[in-house]
Amino acid sequence: MEFEWLNSRIADETMELVLLFNEEGSILYGNQAAATKLEYDGDKLEKCSMSQIFRQDFPNSPDGFITFVKKSMKGVKEMTMYRSNNSCFSVNVRIFPEDRTDAYLLLAEDISAQKNMNMRIRELKEREDDNNRARNEFTANVTHELRTPVNGIKGHVLELLEEIQNPLHKKTLNIILSCCDNMSTIINDVLDFAKLESGKFVIDERPFDFQEMMDKVIATHSAVVNKKELHMSVDIDDKIPRKLIGDELRLTQILNNLLSNAIKFTTVGYVNVVVGMTRRVNDEVELFFMVRDSGIGISQKEQDRLFQSFSQVDASITRRFGGTGLGLAITKQLVELMHGDIHVESEKGKGSAFSFSVKLKSEQVLDEAQSQVYVNWAEYVKDGENGSVDRLMQFGEEENRKELKKRMDKLVLSIEMGAWDKAELLASTLKALMESAGDEELKRQVLRMEMAIRKSNYDKSVEMYGKLKDAITERVGDIWSAE
Repeated sequence: MEFEWLNSRIADETMELVLLFNEEGSILYGNQAAATKLEYDGDKLEKCSMSQIFRQDFPNSPDGFITFVKKSMKGVKEMTMYRSNNSCFSVNVRIFPEDRTDAYLLLAEDISAQKNMNMRIRELKEREDDNNRARNEFTANVTHELRTPVNGIKGHVLELLEEIQNPLHKKTLNIILSCCDNMSTIINDVLDFAKLESGKFVIDERPFDFQEMMDKVIATHSAVVNKKELHMSVDIDDKIPRKLIGDELRLTQILNNLLSNAIKFTTVGYVNVVVGMTRRVNDEVELFFMVRDSGIGISQKEQDRLFQSFSQVDASITRRFGGTGLGLAITKQLVELMHGDIHVESEKGKGSAFSFSVKLKSEQVLDEAQSQVYVNWAEYVKDGENGSVDRLMQFGEEENRKELKKRMDKLVLSIEMGAWDKAELLASTLKALMESAGDEELKRQVLRMEMAIRKSNYDKSVEMYGKLKDAITERVGDIWSAE
C-alpha cells in the first residue's frame, strides 16, 4: 500500500518516532528514528503489532484496540514504548487518522530524559528540604542551649554589681553585661531567622494599645539618643485607633530594628519617626511607618543587598558597628507576614529613610460609608531637616560652628568629671563634624585627643583638648567668644 505521506523524506528526517498502523493494530510503517530507538533491524518493526510496542496502553483485542485509538486522538497522551529487548521508555504520543485510508499515524516524542531529570530535581529538592529542616532544627536547639549560659553569666554579674563599689570593677562588669545583651540579641535574631526559614513562624494577633506600644518603643531608645545627643522627633497620626488587633511583639521588633539601626549609624543630627494611617476599611487598618535619620547613608548599589540574610553594606560596617546582618532580613519577612512591604531611600553620607506598611485590625468595624483611603503618607513626610543637617556637617557653616562649640564644651566637662565613655563618644562626634574640612592636621589633632581619652589619661586629654580648641579657632574663628 502506498501513502503520499510516506513518499516524502520528512518521515525519516524527523526526530520524532513515526508509526503507521491499521485498525487491527498491525504496524504498516516505522521511520528510521522509531526503528533505531526500538532496536528493530530492517523491516522487523513492520511485523510487530501496536500491542507489542505499547504493552501497557493498547488492548490486544481488535474491538478494544480501535476504540482506544479513537479515544486517544484528542490531544497528547503519555504512554510507554517497549524495545525489542523488553526495556521501555516514556513518550508523549499524538494519533491522527491518515487521509483517504483506514490507517492511523502515531507521532511519539521521547520524554524519558526529561522525566529522569525531573525526578532528579525532585530528589535534590527533597534532600535540600531535609538538609534545611535539619539545619534549622540544629540552629534552634543550639540557640536555646546558648541562652542558658548567657543568662547565667548575666545573673551573676548583676549580683556582683550590687556588692562591688570599685568604679573600675563596676565598669568592667557593665561591659560584661553589655556583651551578654549583645549575645542575647544575636541568639534571638538567629532563632527568629531559623523559624522564618522553616515556615514555623506564626503571627500572633491579639488586642493591644497602639499608643502605649509606641511610647514603649520610643522610651527604649531615648537613653541612647540622649547619650549621642541626637535630635529625635515622633509624628503619629491622631486618626489611628488606639485599640488595634495584631502582633504587638513583632511590630515592636520591626520598629526596634529600624530605630536601633538609625541611631547606631547616626553620629550627628536627627532620627525621625512618622506613623500614618493610609487606609481604613471595615475592620482593617493599614498603617504607614517611616524611620528617617541623618546617618552614614547607603549607596544605590549597596541597597540591593540590604534585605539579604547575613548581609551588611560592607565588611567595615560589621567591624565598626557590629551586628549579624540578620536584622533587616528578619524585618522584611515580618513585614510581609503582616501583609505589607518595606522600602529604603538613601544616599551615601546623607542619611536614610526606611518606610514600611502593615495591615492590622481595629476593634471597631466601620460600614462602607465610613471606610476611606487617606493621604499618601510617603508624600506627606517633609524633607525640611535634610538641608539643616547638610549645613551642620559642613565645616565652618554657622550650624557646624554652633554644634562644635556645644560638643567641645560638653567634652571638657566629661573629661573633668572622668566620664570617659561619654568623652569618647563626643570625640567621635567631633571627628564627624570636622570630616568635611579635608584638613589632615585637624584630623590628627582629633585622633590624638581620642586616643588619650581612650586611655583615660586626664593630663594628656586636657592638653590635646586645648590644642584642638586652638586649631578650630585658627580655622573658623573664636566661636567661644562669639556668644
